[in-house]
Amino acid sequence: MATTYEGTTEQARRIVHHHAVLRRGLERRVGTICAAVEHGVPHERPLATLREYLEAEILPHAEAEERVLYPVVAGQAQGSELVRALTAEHRELAYLAGQLQPDTDGNRAATVAEWIATLFAGHVAKENELLHVLAGSAADVAALVADMPTPPAERLTGNREREAQDRSED
Repeated sequence: MATTYEGTTEQARRIVHHHAVLRRGLERRVGTICAAVEHGVPHERPLATLREYLEAEILPHAEAEERVLYPVVAGQAQGSELVRALTAEHRELAYLAGQLQPDTDGNRAATVAEWIATLFAGHVAKENELLHVLAGSAADVAALVADMPTPPAERLTGNREREAQDRSED
């Protein structure tokens, strides 16, 4: 179920939807690692899949938000504190992603993966609130979103096809 916010633009709704897609994709990958560890089966492949997802989808999305969206709201009273918190969470996500090395022990991998999923779930909720601040500004949200790079998976397959692909990887 997609979350919608009254008074938001179509572009903001698309970003909210994209955040939900990223969150679900992350949760599926984390679940796969945790299940592997719980059942005593090799976790290396699911770990590599999670690392790839973080490096190709989530972290580049975070960098694009910092570069394109955050400067617009950082100068606003209600946006500056939120931008600082979101930026700190991006750093934490990158740090935790760096802890998931190929030789990471299964229990450690599952623990760190859960931390990432928990952090990201709260993070996207804050990101969606940032969109309210952005929508209330004089910024041209459509132009800003157009300046954000398209994630590799969407560039190649389109958003709906990527969601189907994510489900099939489980």
